[in-house]
Amino acid sequence: MNKLLILLFLTSLNLTLNAQEIEEFFTPEHPFTHLFDTTIHETKISWRFETIHNNYIIQQFEEEGTIFRVKYRDFQLRVITPNSNQVFNKMYFQDSIGFDPEMFTMKLLGLEGYDEQTNELQFFLTITKPETDWTYPIYLYVNMDGVSRFELPTFEDDY
Repeated sequence: MNKLLILLFLTSLNLTLNAQEIEEFFTPEHPFTHLFDTTIHETKISWRFETIHNNYIIQQFEEEGTIFRVKYRDFQLRVITPNSNQVFNKMYFQDSIGFDPEMFTMKLLGLEGYDEQTNELQFFLTITKPETDWTYPIYLYVNMDGVSRFELPTFEDDY
């Protein structure tokens, strides 16, 4: 009986010594929804940039025996016109760009403008790997009738 108690004590001591502290962070800290709207030729248009519930890009590293787990919230853009209600997330662009969806998240940089000739709203988005300079810029065009398309702009290197 005493040997069993000693063995259990040593086993629990070993597990305690091998346990690591884990600190978890969320970026941004809290879920959010940013609402925007405007009127174009007496037509109300709105868009929302919002976090996707329980959808994260997780990066983990260890420092001085502590594991740090950073959860970057993933996002979507919802564009509402009188004739459509469309949701765009990173998977909408994945086939054309070829990024790893487990490592990248989407960011909205804003509404760039409205083209009178094509009747399109132009949004500027990025698909980004957090904490790196890996970024794919995207121009998303949404027609007032709900038709959408996107372009991947190219930039000249200044090197």
